[in-house]
Amino acid sequence: MPMSSLPRILFISASDANWLWLSDAVGDRFMLVRESGTFSDIAKRVGLVSPSMAVVDFSPQVGLDPSVVVRELKDIAPDLPVVAMGSKDSTDAVVTALRSGVKDFLGLDSSPGEVVKSLTGIVETAPQIKQERKGYALVVLGGRQGVGATTLAVNLAVQLAKLGKDQTLLLDFGLPLGDGMVHLPCEDKQGAMDFVECVRNLKRFDATLAKTAFRKNPVTGVAMLTLPRNLAELRDISANDALRFLNLIKSFFENIVIDLCGFSNLEFVSSLLRSADATLMLTPQSVPGIVTAAELIKALNDKGVASRTFDLVVTPYQKDVALDADSIAKKLNVERVHTLPDRRAALINAVNAGQVLSSADPRDPYAKAVASIIHRTHGTKQNASDGIDLGATLKKWFKS
Repeated sequence: MPMSSLPRILFISASDANWLWLSDAVGDRFMLVRESGTFSDIAKRVGLVSPSMAVVDFSPQVGLDPSVVVRELKDIAPDLPVVAMGSKDSTDAVVTALRSGVKDFLGLDSSPGEVVKSLTGIVETAPQIKQERKGYALVVLGGRQGVGATTLAVNLAVQLAKLGKDQTLLLDFGLPLGDGMVHLPCEDKQGAMDFVECVRNLKRFDATLAKTAFRKNPVTGVAMLTLPRNLAELRDISANDALRFLNLIKSFFENIVIDLCGFSNLEFVSSLLRSADATLMLTPQSVPGIVTAAELIKALNDKGVASRTFDLVVTPYQKDVALDADSIAKKLNVERVHTLPDRRAALINAVNAGQVLSSADPRDPYAKAVASIIHRTHGTKQNASDGIDLGATLKKWFKS
């Protein structure tokens, strides 16, 4: 089963040990997302994850009152199956859980097979809930370095961050290595992880770690995740775990911009593109640049990626050049095309001043063109409430 279509479980617990136990028990049969914050945090996570079920930890002294958590979950998502978890030796916990109306009680002494069988049965018999994950992944590709992919990725992230502070993540996977950090300086944060470290910590990655693992630009609120300084470390993680992590972080950020320009592992790139919500392919108006883009598109087509779903971005666009944007799109067999104006001086001045043009001057023609791309690729995205009807209670919690 594709990782993006795995049943999603929202696990509500403050216990690291119980989180690791459940993660080991379900293995790769479910996508597990943990929340251990306030009732408001839980409500927001339900809207963001659109889970197939929730598992609430009834172990003693591990956070919020679990019976209240179950009651609130039933208020905001009446059709969402809720399962309790804890020690069956604790009679009080079992009785309290069953009285709260949970579907089942998972004992911490259960075998992995018993856990998977129980959860699978609940998912299969639960009412079909429209799954519409709110996390939105936008990939920026380029046939060659120097086409402005990182510049565009950074400006996209900054503008998307205006839609929701602290809800946008930029994956700086392009080459030259670390170029995104130059365009969007981030705080030197103790404990910040690189991509490989995050994948290695996949089983303990939860909402708390999502808030602390990434560096962040203090002005815009954009979080950033980079590749390791030693690219050889990428061999230490499996492609499957890497993709599981990238699918998981959609549950913690509303918008994810991924700069992949120059990333050479086509297997990984093609797998990532299949789970992306939109892909922007950049090319200049020159024949060499167009040929390079065509070669990349063909290589991705050979990997089973349908390039007709890409959006083409011609940059920098000059009206007096014979090859216009529509002609290039036709040659590359791409249906939707955008253009970015030649604003190299303004972009360089912004970077030299430690700023991002979209933030420093939102009225600049380049910033307006980026806003247009976001509107055309991202503007029809549904709200989280389209996935599960959270009702008035969830709206109230979002405002709290």
